[in-house]
Amino acid sequence: MARSGRTTTIGLLIALAAVIVVSLAQGATAIRPNQEVISESALLTGLGAGAAFPFIDTTPRPIVRAHIAVTDATTTCAAGGTAPANIQVLVGQAGVSLVNVMTTSTNTGISTTPGQCVFHVTVRPGVGGVAEKITDIVIVNAGAAPLTGINTATASATVQ
Repeated sequence: MARSGRTTTIGLLIALAAVIVVSLAQGATAIRPNQEVISESALLTGLGAGAAFPFIDTTPRPIVRAHIAVTDATTTCAAGGTAPANIQVLVGQAGVSLVNVMTTSTNTGISTTPGQCVFHVTVRPGVGGVAEKITDIVIVNAGAAPLTGINTATASATVQ
């Protein structure tokens, strides 16, 4: 009886190990072992006119890919409409090169509240005018007044 219990336990351990190995192998293509994903969200209420908010800073580790979404007012909330009225999202390296990545092409036309629109952009180093090395994502209030409760920012970044 004791031998049958050990055999069952060993069999279960082998099966569990196989499930773990298969699970790890399937996820290996999404994020490499030397990378991690970070995610941040913020309500931008009260960010003053002209103020910069250092949203994500991974210095000295580079960002290899980031996806950023913001909500802001716009004159046309339609896919490819107009850029955000107040918010600029600067990507690159602080003190070296930062470029605004929220343009008309990032307007997704998603809105459930009049005057509010959702903007999405995916950035990679060296693509679309972005610097070869990204370590910073900065939110800037380019509007004339402090931001209100309808302004939000969310980002996920894969970091080496």
